[in-house]
Amino acid sequence: MRVIVTDRSNEVEEYSVNNFSELFTVLSDEMKIDAMCGGSCSCATCHIYIEDLGQNTVVEANQTEKEVLEGLLHMQSNSRLLCQLEHVNINENIAIRIAASE
Repeated sequence: MRVIVTDRSNEVEEYSVNNFSELFTVLSDEMKIDAMCGGSCSCATCHIYIEDLGQNTVVEANQTEKEVLEGLLHMQSNSRLLCQLEHVNINENIAIRIAASE
C-alpha cells in the first residue's frame, strides 16, 4: 500500500507499507507521531485526517475510537486514530495528514 503522509510541518513523504500497523510503527520510530499508548486507542497521539482514499476503503471506526476522537480539540469529520485503522482494500493509494498535537 502506498501512503502519502503530510506531517505537522507540512512536509510530504511517501511510504510503502503492508498495512496501517506497519505505518504506525514507522511514523512512531520517525517521531512524527507520539504513539504514547502503543496503539491501545487511549491517548490519541496518532490522530490523523484521511485526506484521500482513492478507491481504498477502511473499516469504520468502532465505538471506543469514536469516543476518543470526540474528546479531541482538533477533531474533524475525516479524523481517525492511525493505531485503529484497518484496510479493506490495499490496492490503491491513501493520503493522510497528521493532526496537530492536542
